Amino acid sequence: MQKHEIKVRVEGQMEEGKRNLHVMKAKAEAATGDAKVAYAEQVAGLQKQYDDLKVKAAAAWDTADDRWGEVSRDLEAAVDDWTDRAGKAWKGLTK
Repeated sequence: MQKHEIKVRVEGQMEEGKRNLHVMKAKAEAATGDAKVAYAEQVAGLQKQYDDLKVKAAAAWDTADDRWGEVSRDLEAAVDDWTDRAGKAWKGLTK
């Protein structure tokens, strides 16, 4: 895939993730007792991972073409990992 195609896909996934994080934060705030604490911790972990992913993505877009293949694979793996974690959290919070 070309850099532009990956950028469009990754940025789209990150925008969707950002929207889902806002919903998960609201659901965590609405929970009570131990569930509220557990959900809040889970969402905080996802937020940190999302923030780290934003930094990684921003750095990737400035990568030289000769390193793009390696950098794009690492970025896509990080996005996939975050998406999987967020998906599992989403299922847990929207039961």
